[in-house]
Amino acid sequence: MIRNKVTTIGGAAQDLMFYTDEMELIDNKKNDLLRQKLIAFEYGAKIYSKKFYLTWGGGGANTAVNFASLGIKSQVIVAVGDDLIGRAMIEHLKKRKVNTKLIQKEDKTDTGISFIVNVGQANEHVIFAYRGANDKLDLNQKLIKKINTPWIYLTSLSGNFTSSLENIFHHSERKKIKVAWNPGSNQLQLGLKKLAKYMRRTEVFDVNRDEALELLVSVSGAKVKDNINYILKNLHKYGQKLTVVTDGPRGAYVYDGQKVYFQAALKKRGVNTTGAGDAFGSAFVAGLIKYKGDLTKALKLAIINSNAVVMKVGAQEGLLQARDLKKYNL
Repeated sequence: MIRNKVTTIGGAAQDLMFYTDEMELIDNKKNDLLRQKLIAFEYGAKIYSKKFYLTWGGGGANTAVNFASLGIKSQVIVAVGDDLIGRAMIEHLKKRKVNTKLIQKEDKTDTGISFIVNVGQANEHVIFAYRGANDKLDLNQKLIKKINTPWIYLTSLSGNFTSSLENIFHHSERKKIKVAWNPGSNQLQLGLKKLAKYMRRTEVFDVNRDEALELLVSVSGAKVKDNINYILKNLHKYGQKLTVVTDGPRGAYVYDGQKVYFQAALKKRGVNTTGAGDAFGSAFVAGLIKYKGDLTKALKLAIINSNAVVMKVGAQEGLLQARDLKKYNL
């Protein structure tokens, strides 16, 4: 194995960033615990954007770039179309010092595209995603056996992801590779009972508070309490070594089965929240590697890095560089 190297697996996409104030934010907490806020637009209206940007995104690509930026050698497994966007994506990743040898090119499918609507004072977002080549990502045994890094960072998967999960976790267990897992919506929909066999083979299980509640509701229904200590301890019962729950502008928590660690969010209003979760999760794992398992320092790095991302437009634009860490005493 090559020291301090991570393989990231997930999506790659061109992001189209759209900003507007022509909407209504609806408080839906009393009606649906899993959809606490809604965004509404006038039916049949034409909605204008104040700003528009083209950026790079996708969980696999975002996290690979972040590891490389923080000085952790990374390689990425994603699928792109054999088109202009796909070729530009590969060149972009190479420029960001990411190893692209395991990228799959699909000649009959377009590269994924996300249309991201940013609204409200906090510029929170809703993503309309065309998965494209991401649905064709083939995580077969032959490919997975090529992973010989100490860590795998696993993000959202689409397509036939069940066999992919089997291949990834079987290989990681056999080769003693640590897996950090930030599951996507398709994986979360399986519910805790079906995810449990993978979670107990996971080093870091990372979800946001809403996702954690969704998972707990899948097994306990209305009995679930929207209390962070309840959430952490009940989610941790499924066997992962570290349970990470992010809580938006309030901060983030880590539970190791003995102690709850908390880091408050920085009090700076961001301009774009896209990619904040990827920046947080991959920086946390980078911190575990760089600081030899120090949870407090890893959590601090994750919060600072995710805050840096939301201060720029695009999931990869504001990422910290390794040279930046000294000024944060990291």
